Amino acid sequence: MNSTNAARVLVIDDDELLRFALSRALELAKFEVRTASNGLEGVSIAREFRPAVIVCDVNLPYRDGPAVLASLREEEGLEATQFILMTGDSEGTSQRRGINLGADDYLAKPFSMEEFLRCVRARIRRVDLYRKADDHALDALRDTISKRLPHELLTPLTGILGLSEVLLEEIGQTTPSEAREMIADIRTSAERLHHTLKNYFSILDVLDNASPPSPGGAHSSSDQIDKVVREAVAAVTGRHGRSGDVTLAGMISDLPVSPSNLSAVVTEFVDNACKYSAAGLPIHVRLIEDTIGRTISVTDCGRGMSPAQIAQIGAFRQFDRTKYEQQGLGLGLTLTQHLLERNGGSFRLESKLGSGTTASAVWGRAAGPG
Repeated sequence: MNSTNAARVLVIDDDELLRFALSRALELAKFEVRTASNGLEGVSIAREFRPAVIVCDVNLPYRDGPAVLASLREEEGLEATQFILMTGDSEGTSQRRGINLGADDYLAKPFSMEEFLRCVRARIRRVDLYRKADDHALDALRDTISKRLPHELLTPLTGILGLSEVLLEEIGQTTPSEAREMIADIRTSAERLHHTLKNYFSILDVLDNASPPSPGGAHSSSDQIDKVVREAVAAVTGRHGRSGDVTLAGMISDLPVSPSNLSAVVTEFVDNACKYSAAGLPIHVRLIEDTIGRTISVTDCGRGMSPAQIAQIGAFRQFDRTKYEQQGLGLGLTLTQHLLERNGGSFRLESKLGSGTTASAVWGRAAGPG
């Protein structure tokens, strides 16, 4: 978000009188304003106008507010635009849908012009804070970090450096709620960086020790499997705010894999399910033991992958990076494959575009004790 559009606001509402009143209030407050009367027109104007903030009604002709939000979140250069949804929906259905799609704020009708302007100014301030964070981070990193450093390392590090610098410089000016949000963002960035580096060093270790463990080596008992799986699922879904989306079922008596390696596999499966499916959609974790073998599977209801994408899975490779924001080096599934191969198992991925993905760790009946 650059300085030229920092005061631009787009209002999308099919109520002509309200649209005029909101735009007039913004103009008097010295904002540069454009308006649209329906969702399709709003998306078109947003692409050309590049506003800092979009204020959008939920119920619109041709394309409703959440659909407008979903479209713009996929637009390069508009994915971080601050988005405020307005509605008179007293039951909050539209609000929850908008929040799940990533709306930044919400105005319930009726509201006063004072409330409206306060909400817009808060979003503008957020734009300015993050612009300052980017500037600070770039200055701090320019002379010390190679331009070739992988994007997935640089992105979370930029957030940590930039936001911490803003907090230090604006002590006493930043409100407690803004400070809490920035601290939460710093923590999220740090966890993302830690996960990426952990995967990176783990795969180097696996590749440097390519020989499989000896027969009768490390294994996990039924109690250990249950504990490891539950703890890994709870940790990952808690970090993503998805604890209520997951179901866990089944039991396995024994596996020829250490608890630490088992935890790494389950963590990666669940982390991918959380990243590539929207909040609120179910994630199913299943432990299956039958006459054929033993399987741990994680199923999401996300966007899925094509057969060609599945066939090309490998280290440092991600799909639709320009369309979807993804974090991590793409090492996770490669690491998982190597870990399973070294522990008598195999990796299986089943997916269909638009219908979700199932990642499975599979051990045949002859593998390991039991």
